[in-house]
Amino acid sequence: MRSLSFLLLLLAAWMLSSCTVMDSNQRSISKAEEAHQEFAARADYPKTMEAYENGDLLAQATQENAAITVDLGKQRTFLLVNQLVAVDAPCCTGKAGKRTPTGTFPIKEKIKDKRSNIFGSLYKNGRKVFGGDRRKYGGSYDRYVGSALPYWMRLTNDGIGLHASKYVHRYPRSNGCIRMPHAAIQKIYAAVHPGTPVKVVP
Repeated sequence: MRSLSFLLLLLAAWMLSSCTVMDSNQRSISKAEEAHQEFAARADYPKTMEAYENGDLLAQATQENAAITVDLGKQRTFLLVNQLVAVDAPCCTGKAGKRTPTGTFPIKEKIKDKRSNIFGSLYKNGRKVFGGDRRKYGGSYDRYVGSALPYWMRLTNDGIGLHASKYVHRYPRSNGCIRMPHAAIQKIYAAVHPGTPVKVVP
């Protein structure tokens, strides 16, 4: 009889402990959701260059629980950890005629110090003779320096990806890539892996 009573006491203690942990986890989730909702409800949210960051969620990011969403309408990129927003940052996507494709893409590669194979500067005899899409230049040159694409995360084989840039407008202006501020994309780059899904929505 005593053994049964003892077992019942242990079971009750375990259930109480489990409920306490569940309540604590639920409170943390609710707090994280509320913090981001408050940020996204700001009147300046559609135009701000500020980014939202939840350090606790960032610290929990793994290859299994992290994902990225790029919202073309809002011009914002979201890093999700366990489906909660860990980072919400402004981005600049493809302009008319060079729209960023929608769909879900796995990150194909990560290169911290990537340089473009297409966009950059052309030099001849030490003098810059052209800047931009080198495919459009018909003259001669002896040196090409690709534009810097820091924290590069490739999405497609034809050159679409996420990268840091100082030219992050609050409207579509890129040649198809997703440009982001350096500080925000560094956090995302550190949290994701090749294979992490990136969902691009209209």
